[in-house]
Amino acid sequence: MYMVIVCYKCGRFLLAKTSQKTRQCPHCGSRLVLEKAKKVAHAKSAQEASNLIRTLKKQKQESGFD
Repeated sequence: MYMVIVCYKCGRFLLAKTSQKTRQCPHCGSRLVLEKAKKVAHAKSAQEASNLIRTLKKQKQESGFD
């Protein structure tokens, strides 16, 4: 199982396995504690999570918050 989270330093979306405790943001390099990170979606596969991230990025750009 995977989840889509938001980096609490740079605000970008990234995916992580639900079994992980921490994850390094590939965009800013911050070490994230997943228990404290904002979770925006869950997915059964990495592909599904990746598609969710693409959709969320597009929505964010369309709303003018990028």
